[in-house]
Amino acid sequence: MFTENFCRYEFKFPVSAGVMDAMLKELEPFVEKDAYANAHGFYCLSSIYFDNDIDQCFHETMNGERYRQKIRLRVYRSAGNMNRASGVDAVKDEPLGDDEPAFFEIKSKINGLVMKRRAKMRLADAMAFTAFTQKQLAEGTEPRTVMAAENTEALKQFGASNMQILREIQYIILSKKLAPRNVVSYERLALFAKDDPELRITFDLNIRTRGDKLDLAAGTQGKLSTPADTAVLELKTGKEIPLWLVRLAAKYGYRNNTFSKYCSYYVNMLPAESLYGEYVAAVHN
Repeated sequence: MFTENFCRYEFKFPVSAGVMDAMLKELEPFVEKDAYANAHGFYCLSSIYFDNDIDQCFHETMNGERYRQKIRLRVYRSAGNMNRASGVDAVKDEPLGDDEPAFFEIKSKINGLVMKRRAKMRLADAMAFTAFTQKQLAEGTEPRTVMAAENTEALKQFGASNMQILREIQYIILSKKLAPRNVVSYERLALFAKDDPELRITFDLNIRTRGDKLDLAAGTQGKLSTPADTAVLELKTGKEIPLWLVRLAAKYGYRNNTFSKYCSYYVNMLPAESLYGEYVAAVHN
């Protein structure tokens, strides 16, 4: 079921392919596969992330700001016949049509709590809304005008599931002067706890990014941001993590790490001795 608003804690931990496989065997009695995934539990995600000329969203994340915010446009794609053995080679980009569901999201983080507000739209409408806001920026449109009746009427053409959230996204884009910056794609093995569907356990593989072709219909190609034998484990919950999962994570040396898929686009371009060299060494090696 599509949810427009939710809050939860997200804990991330890069793991080797071997650790992932071992954990999956031990997780099996406690979890079920996501209903939207393929027979092996995988689906693919692609997102356009927005930022401005001073890379504000990047620096907020890298500097660990207590409050930070991102805007992204996301689609969910098929992972084909991908399984753990076949890897990304089994994933074939299928063309996305204008009517493909897309999700414009505000992702905020306050002292570790992640809050998401999102509006569902047709992909063609989402891209048209992006062009609309970029035209407004070029024309010097003031953020305060988003509440004007004429603007509300103009937004109706995009068919968003929630007009208020779309207006908030528009306001953030105009006030921070955001523009599409890069595309991040990856395959996700998605699981949830049998006794608590809100407890999600995911492994993200083949994280790849590109700074051109900023259209989700253009496919998932990009430069790998993580080693081929590495997955990013994420634990997502709105309450406490159950003891059985705490014990399992501890067994494999779990430690909460900062990992931003958006920022991974940048750190691959930085020398090891740079300001963010420690991040590169800790997360990407």
